[in-house]
Amino acid sequence: MIGNIISLLLRRQDVTEMYPNEVSKPLLSKRSKGFLSVDTYKCILCGKCSETCPTRSIKIDKHNLAIKINYATCMSCGYCVDICPESAMVFSKEFEGASKRQDVFTYTFNIINVANIKKEPQ
Repeated sequence: MIGNIISLLLRRQDVTEMYPNEVSKPLLSKRSKGFLSVDTYKCILCGKCSETCPTRSIKIDKHNLAIKINYATCMSCGYCVDICPESAMVFSKEFEGASKRQDVFTYTFNIINVANIKKEPQ
């Protein structure tokens, strides 16, 4: 990446991008982390992501079959992604999350594939 920038500087070409520009998206590295996302077809509501989260940003709602993530407190450590047995937790490539409203930072993922969810004994 740095080599590309240096070669552009040597050729005297512009290296900056106008932002925000609808036409061009910024080039993100493969290691960049966006927002945490849940594949609602794969998730089995096991709760391992919630248990391993150091900031307690992930809440499992087995009654409503949903996962709630508070992006205001999530530090994108990736522990939940690593421990998920179904690989349902992933990082998206979305990175724009600035807002003045607190309520937009909590998102609910409703689980679609309920056949995979284990029933708890009553």
